[in-house]
Amino acid sequence: MRLKKYRKAKLTKKFIRYAIVGAIGTAIYLFILTLLIEFLRYDPVISSTLAFIIIVIISYILNYKWTFRAKSRHRISFPRYLTVSFIGLLLNTIIMFLAVNVFSIWYGLAQVIAIVLIPISNFILNFYWSFKSKN
Repeated sequence: MRLKKYRKAKLTKKFIRYAIVGAIGTAIYLFILTLLIEFLRYDPVISSTLAFIIIVIISYILNYKWTFRAKSRHRISFPRYLTVSFIGLLLNTIIMFLAVNVFSIWYGLAQVIAIVLIPISNFILNFYWSFKSKN
């Protein structure tokens, strides 16, 4: 029973760290996006893509070192992390499409639904797959 509580507390701590990294990532993403569009006059679509690429790399490093304290090799964990990130992007697109175009839900509420569901699924995939070492 005590071991189960310990594991649950450890998992909760990792999830909280994952959420903090996500919040930091979102803030950095918005900063880069604004910088590229408003000050450097880049196209919004290009800016969004560049900001996304930069934040995926930053988030990977923070999650690898701080959230999961991973021991796996980067050549294994980074492609897995990228896969999970693109699965999240795909899920976001599907949720937004279904909510807005099929169920006629306001896009703001649809995005809230995605913001709740996707980090949970990404955390689970990253915890059990991306940063898992062979040990």
